This record gives sequence, structure tokens and C-alpha cells, in this order.
Amino acid sequence: MLTKQELSIKIGNRIKQLRKEKNISQAELGRLCGRDKQHIELIENHKVSANTYTLYTIAIALEIDFVELFKF
Repeated sequence: MLTKQELSIKIGNRIKQLRKEKNISQAELGRLCGRDKQHIELIENHKVSANTYTLYTIAIALEIDFVELFKF
């Protein structure tokens, strides 16, 4: 079982990977999901843990199924 910190790292890395695959900047992803660039940066760099709704909006912005965020 992963710790909260380990899960946060894996999710942040996965978001960064998917965002880069789609050639979307942090600022653009933030705009698409109603957050700012700094919030996306904090999630990707494991400084904050995103709540479920934020992860849901990120998945929609990336045009992926929610579960794709957890395929690491």
C-alpha cells in the first residue's frame, strides 16, 4: 500500500506525463480546469495533494477517463 506522499508523487508525475504528451502547458491546463498555473505546478511537484474534484477536472481538461490518472 502506498503512503499519502507516495500516492501524491505518482499522481503528480502522471499528470505531468499526460499533460506533456498532449503538449499542454501548466498554464493552459490550469485554465482548462479552472485552476491557475501555480496550482498545477504544486500538484505536479508534489507540494499539495489534489482533491478528488480537482483530479476530475484535470482528467476532463486532458480529455481522458478519470482512471487514467491512476495508471502508473
